Amino acid sequence: MQNYPQYSACQKWNHWLSAILVCMVVSLLLFKITLSQFLGGMFSIYLLHKSFGVVVFLLTIWRIYINIKQGVPNVLPYDKKLQRILSKSIQGFIYILLLLIPLSGYLMSSHDLNVFGVISIPAIDMPNAGYMFFHRAHLLGCYLLAIFLVLHIAGALYHYFGMRDKVLQSML
Repeated sequence: MQNYPQYSACQKWNHWLSAILVCMVVSLLLFKITLSQFLGGMFSIYLLHKSFGVVVFLLTIWRIYINIKQGVPNVLPYDKKLQRILSKSIQGFIYILLLLIPLSGYLMSSHDLNVFGVISIPAIDMPNAGYMFFHRAHLLGCYLLAIFLVLHIAGALYHYFGMRDKVLQSML
């Protein structure tokens, strides 16, 4: 029997599925030239990038709902106030960015959002300055998300290798 707090199976699946999808969304653009040869061109790359972005957005909403409904385990001791503040802040910023980045990605385009070639969400008409604003917000959000994800991973590894506690195991 485990003697440390655990996230629920649903929370764990959502966490790791979100991580995989975020890596896929980023990889589609980082390797778009190479992947376009295998996936049928740039249209397919952007279709998948946007479609998986929608999935990340929906998973994040579901994740927040599950965390509110089920609660989250207290994996850090109450006397570690700075660690608790840093942990909750970084996680909070990651959640916010996982909502804002797909939303700004949708708003930065003047074209309808085609989700996996099945659902079409109409574009929102706005002045060109609006599209440019959301494009900058999308890029800035992506850079911020990369920073917060590195901090999140570094924190988990610090607990596993440095503190030698069970924080990482609570999500495995």
